[in-house]
Amino acid sequence: MNRCSFPREPVTACGIELLTVWQVAADANYEIRAERSRMDSHVRNNKAGREMVAVRTVRGAGRLHCSDREYNLSPGSLLLFDFPSLERYATHTAPWAFWWFEFRLTEPFRLPVHQVMNAPYSTQEEAVCGDIFRLLRSEEIAIRCRAAALLQSLLFEWWAAAALPHDDNDRHRHKVQQLIEAIHRNPEKPWTLQEMASRAGMSISSLRAAFHHTTGKPPAQLRNEMRVAHAYELLKRGDQTVAEVAAQLGYCDPFHFSKVFKTVHGFSPRAMLRRLR
Repeated sequence: MNRCSFPREPVTACGIELLTVWQVAADANYEIRAERSRMDSHVRNNKAGREMVAVRTVRGAGRLHCSDREYNLSPGSLLLFDFPSLERYATHTAPWAFWWFEFRLTEPFRLPVHQVMNAPYSTQEEAVCGDIFRLLRSEEIAIRCRAAALLQSLLFEWWAAAALPHDDNDRHRHKVQQLIEAIHRNPEKPWTLQEMASRAGMSISSLRAAFHHTTGKPPAQLRNEMRVAHAYELLKRGDQTVAEVAAQLGYCDPFHFSKVFKTVHGFSPRAMLRRLR
């Protein structure tokens, strides 16, 4: 039994744009390839299938294969990973019951990515997950925002309950977070990999590894998404043209800016302006 909840339009609250929520009860033969999983999400939300995923196992166990490693998901486990790295996932111990939350980050993220966390699952949490599933379908934007806010609250509760031990990458986490916040404050600056590494006090290879551990994304990709997210906010004000916003954010070619914007948001800057009129 698979059930899916998704809004008419993506909903953002406190840095999380919630795209889809799946409640899955999988039998012993359950095995899903990444291509099918991404397509199932994408047909419900055109932004889905290429962002972050949180998998919370309720009962049974599953195995999830990403490009970097295999993850064993037991009852009470939580795994955050980037959807593009997914290869396949399958039941290990039936029935495998789990929640699947797909979301897009619009602000710096502080939870560990590509690392299995374990925290007790409770009936209270089951009720909250059910509320998120239900609220996301609402016609009211305020109620859909509440669904995204509830998910963010759950994520940090899980993180706190997991009490993860430190590893070698944790010593770089604070540097990465400070760098992300610097990019967030100066999205118009043409941050190169070398500049980002120097700002963080790391080599480029260490920066890439730390970014993957902290955000699940390469530094250049996250930098680009943050620039385009800022462009979205500037265009929403309605007092600048596409070319003016592109120039303000350091894009020499407005056509390239439009292409990047559409890749991230699923629609062009001009289409967005038409919606606002």
